[in-house]
Amino acid sequence: MTLKTPFIFITSGQLAFFIVVPTVILIVAGFALYFLFRSRMIKKDFKYFYYKRLYRLAMDKDYYLINNFIFKIDDSHVGRIDHILFGDKYIYLINDSYFDGDIEGKENDRSLILINKVGKKYYVDNPIIDNRNILTKLAIVTGIDKSLLISISLINDNCHSGVITSSKASYIIQSNKMKYLIKAIESRPIGKINAKELANAVKAIDKLNRRKRNTNVKENH
Repeated sequence: MTLKTPFIFITSGQLAFFIVVPTVILIVAGFALYFLFRSRMIKKDFKYFYYKRLYRLAMDKDYYLINNFIFKIDDSHVGRIDHILFGDKYIYLINDSYFDGDIEGKENDRSLILINKVGKKYYVDNPIIDNRNILTKLAIVTGIDKSLLISISLINDNCHSGVITSSKASYIIQSNKMKYLIKAIESRPIGKINAKELANAVKAIDKLNRRKRNTNVKENH
């Protein structure tokens, strides 16, 4: 006796289901892996990702940008600024930070509260305070009018900042919002920096850059 293989009839709807569902699952899994991988890459090389955004802004606006700036404060200390961006109306001193969680506190607090993904709280240094100190020291060393200097603490995009601020000269903000902040500051109703004054400021700051020099002095923030 010969057994016949039963014929299985599949409708076009069922066929579409068997094709579409695995495809959607693969796409979703691919996106999940991409964002997971990207998140880890940003955490590892966050300074590079921040730099790319600043570089694009500088190119779009024709702003001058100096990176990895190190300057002498005194015989035993130097200051470090990750990026200096020369806008039309202000000069921006920008330092990079990465936080594994969300932060809260006040701009004048010596420490901020970091809340990690499981809700545990830690104290971390307040980058706003550090940047203000660096801004003051750079103004003294270069003679640049302090009112022209803006300090910005860049943080990672997935870090929610609940830091309460009111200053018009120092900020803490996610890197993906940085260009909007600078656009808003540059739209303030004041005149642009005189072209000659700006050129002199660029030269004065660039001349102080010790990044490529050998030095045994200690970095100070």
